[in-house]
Amino acid sequence: MILNDNAVVLRRGDSGEYGRWAVLLTEGHGLLPVRFVGVNRSAGKLKALSEPMVWGEYRLFFSSRSPAVHVTGGSLSSTFPSLRGDLSRTLTALALCEMAHRLATERVASPSKYRLLCRALCLLDQGANPWLETAFGLKLLEAAGYSLSELPMPPPERPVWRALHDAALEDLADIPWRLETSRRFLQVVYDHVEAHAERPLLARKMPQRLDNFAASLRAPKSKETVPC
Repeated sequence: MILNDNAVVLRRGDSGEYGRWAVLLTEGHGLLPVRFVGVNRSAGKLKALSEPMVWGEYRLFFSSRSPAVHVTGGSLSSTFPSLRGDLSRTLTALALCEMAHRLATERVASPSKYRLLCRALCLLDQGANPWLETAFGLKLLEAAGYSLSELPMPPPERPVWRALHDAALEDLADIPWRLETSRRFLQVVYDHVEAHAERPLLARKMPQRLDNFAASLRAPKSKETVPC
């Protein structure tokens, strides 16, 4: 059976010598592991459709004899080129995709999660808002049935916490920005996503890895001795 469905690629990897596997968040089938046959050949097609953070329409082949789903065609809706040109926004986009991967259910349709991710990536492509990752995580948790809106917060932070739940992603600029508050809120989101997924998030470790990499570039290099 061949069906078309809209989807965002959450992650991908190589499969054999010429193939690729990917995980899609689809509009009509929820989380869906798929295969791309032969895309790593020099003349392979569909490479762009198999890259993370790509949004498109996918032609999916479901076999009655195998659980594997193969992508046989499709068309691009967006590759989000602006965010790909900015490292900070790229890492945020990957964090959004990772959270969606952890909280979506395989082959169970959840159009609200799919639309939330598409909207967040579109906004991130237009420009970065420092509240976006936290607000996305809170709304994703709510869509998965794990609302944190009633979680106790210190009195000075309660209005911001409430606003992040209530405001549309497009209206986050209206929420006053507080760096330390944002960091604490994001850690709360990460903690709950990890608890429900029962797996750690790579996104949590990425800032420290980047700091370590930047420090290694600044460190003085020892002079190499060349034998005479």
